[in-house]
Amino acid sequence: MEKNLDEKIIEKIKKVLELSKNNPSIEEAKSAALKAQKLMAEYHVSMTEIEAIENIENIVEEKFNVGTGNKWKYSLSAIIAKNFRCKYFYYGKSSVVFYGYEKDAEIAAMTFKMLFNFGNKESAKYYQKQRQEYIDCGRRFDGRGIKNAFLNGYLLGIKEALEKQCTALMIIVPKEVEEKYKDRSSGFHSFSNSFKVRVNVEGEQAKSEGIRIGRNMIMSKGIEVVY
Repeated sequence: MEKNLDEKIIEKIKKVLELSKNNPSIEEAKSAALKAQKLMAEYHVSMTEIEAIENIENIVEEKFNVGTGNKWKYSLSAIIAKNFRCKYFYYGKSSVVFYGYEKDAEIAAMTFKMLFNFGNKESAKYYQKQRQEYIDCGRRFDGRGIKNAFLNGYLLGIKEALEKQCTALMIIVPKEVEEKYKDRSSGFHSFSNSFKVRVNVEGEQAKSEGIRIGRNMIMSKGIEVVY
């Protein structure tokens, strides 16, 4: 029996997605991912329709040790998990775990690691730059909260850039992952994942710069929701 147009389109998108996920060439994988996104947008195909005929993948846990401290890691892991079709949790206060289909969890962990390391590096650089400017002008520098304000903005910039793609492609955590996570997370303990942010002039400036850096990081590195 001949397939209808919708089935043919979905099959074509699936093949392009496979090229993006199983390709040793980063550039070719990125190009295939973009092509799949365009096809999905052009023909109004959602991930739900594609998943309906996809082979079932293994659900795995991808762990990344980030050490203690750096409370902003909790907010970052929530943003990454949502935009890469995963759930997340922690082993103690030092390891972030992404829970989802194998490829999703792997990409989520890699993206988190890059953005976490870059954020720490850039916040420290911004702090030192501000401190030196105050010293050069002979002014007293009160740097309390500057890094957190920068990182708060950095998170907002990342969230804004990624969620535009997530909304456009109708990305949601797969039903099977949600259901299995309920069993996996039973008995988990919760704890506060907030961190304080100063709202003085220096803090607002730091936040604005963080937003710019976070947004540009996503765009310049070509980080894309590739489903």
